[in-house]
Amino acid sequence: MDAVQTKQFEPLTDYESVLAILSRISLFGGTSDLQLQSILKRLRAGTVRQGEYVFRKGEDPFYIYILKRGRLDLLLTDDDMVLEVVELGVGECFGEASIMSMHKHTASAVAKEESEILVLSRRALIELRHEDIELFALLIMNIARELARRLQATDAMLLHYLRKGAGEDDPGPP
Repeated sequence: MDAVQTKQFEPLTDYESVLAILSRISLFGGTSDLQLQSILKRLRAGTVRQGEYVFRKGEDPFYIYILKRGRLDLLLTDDDMVLEVVELGVGECFGEASIMSMHKHTASAVAKEESEILVLSRRALIELRHEDIELFALLIMNIARELARRLQATDAMLLHYLRKGAGEDDPGPP
């Protein structure tokens, strides 16, 4: 199936349920209530059917995604090999690495079941940079922290598998 198109995202209407999700996401850590309200106004929402791709490897990034309801798989693909990297659940963000790097997506995201996603567009981030530089800086810092955590986890997995391949005692999963 095709990836979700921009036109499928609608303005957010249920602020209260989304506010509860945002307050638990590290990307929005340290934000005030007023700042969260500013973010809520910039979010859009859409539904993804089971088996539908949110985005595919190699596509241009336009959004930071937040899973509001459902489950998604983040997949790494290379020719005929597909590796499920992680199953994403409610409140998880994805796509921010591609937005930050300004490179095409390096993974694909596909719905395991009908899911509802929220999006914060690249355009909304740029507008925020001009309208509220402090909030913009806080979001960028939070994104950088999250990406650093993921890099550390990836490093730990790499070392685990290198040790395992070298025949060292396997200390268990990272």
